[in-house]
Amino acid sequence: MEQANLSGWQLFNLTLVFIIGTSFILLPGSLIADAKQYGWLVFIWAFLYGIILGGLWLYLSSKFPGLSIVQIAVQVLGKWAGGFVSLLYVLFFIQIASWVTRNMSDFMHINVMPRTPLSVFNIMILAVCAYAVVKGIESIAMVCELLSLLLTLPFWIPFSIMIQEWDWQNFNVPYVFHPWETFLNTRYALAFPFMETVSFMMIFPFAGRRLNLAFLSGIGFAGINLTLSILFTIGVLGVERASHLIYPIFIIFREMEFTNFIEHLESVLSINILLIVCIKLSLLFYCAVLAICQLFEVKERGVVAYPLIWIISAYALFFKNIVENVNWVKMYLFNYYALYAIVIPAVLIICARMRKKGRFRKRETAT
Repeated sequence: MEQANLSGWQLFNLTLVFIIGTSFILLPGSLIADAKQYGWLVFIWAFLYGIILGGLWLYLSSKFPGLSIVQIAVQVLGKWAGGFVSLLYVLFFIQIASWVTRNMSDFMHINVMPRTPLSVFNIMILAVCAYAVVKGIESIAMVCELLSLLLTLPFWIPFSIMIQEWDWQNFNVPYVFHPWETFLNTRYALAFPFMETVSFMMIFPFAGRRLNLAFLSGIGFAGINLTLSILFTIGVLGVERASHLIYPIFIIFREMEFTNFIEHLESVLSINILLIVCIKLSLLFYCAVLAICQLFEVKERGVVAYPLIWIISAYALFFKNIVENVNWVKMYLFNYYALYAIVIPAVLIICARMRKKGRFRKRETAT
């Protein structure tokens, strides 16, 4: 395995950027459409749920220090059953990477370069990410650390200026809030992006002493940022308009003007989105490559990374359009992610405890 060491600050930034990723351009519209003016409230309990899940994964990782989720599965369940679970995680990482790739290419195709085929965007961004994967997790972390401030300021400074367009009447929509029904209709917000952070169990072995604090605070800070984004979107655009837009935050930036000659600030947001998604995709790509290398004992990451470009690029074309993608997320994503984020980690914890108790009883009978 790669000999790398991530500081707490680097892990915090990686977690923050990973969670924000494509969610801050895709989630606000869907949440506002389903929860109306309470979309920001829904996301508060979504990221609290994410912190609880993060604690579960950290607990499992603490029982097997220095091991990734793939290695833990093999050690706990054995060669064959553990190998099968590891293959499931390899497929899981590849699938998320392909969906992130498709989200990025859809965004660029719809808003920036509509005449360019989706496959061109896919291959270009994946080629860059594959190079980052070959260079290693420390290189990805250092780029993320370098860009984190540059990615934050161009987003929040213009966004905060749009407070002058804020209208409290946007929160007076005649909608009766039913917590349980709303929770069920918006459960995809629990899966995307918080259940995806189970991928960090591939990176935990590289983290230092402040693993728990860095990871959980990264989830919390990202959740606060996304909650404020949804709140501002409602206050500026209103429920009716925001709920009918796929990229409401992008529209806010497009309509923003500082002066009569500084406009079309959506280009700044487009660059931010491209950089953030590149980092998130590089992390997912790295997790998939590392899982394959650990499972099949491959020493060179490049042997796996570059051929994987074509697999992820082809898988990214699975959905016909952005609408079909959004509908699939709403209907099936939570149930699918639950297997990898909740069920398998819980089974590994239970099996590990049972094995530990069995060994302890054998020692007692032997003495």
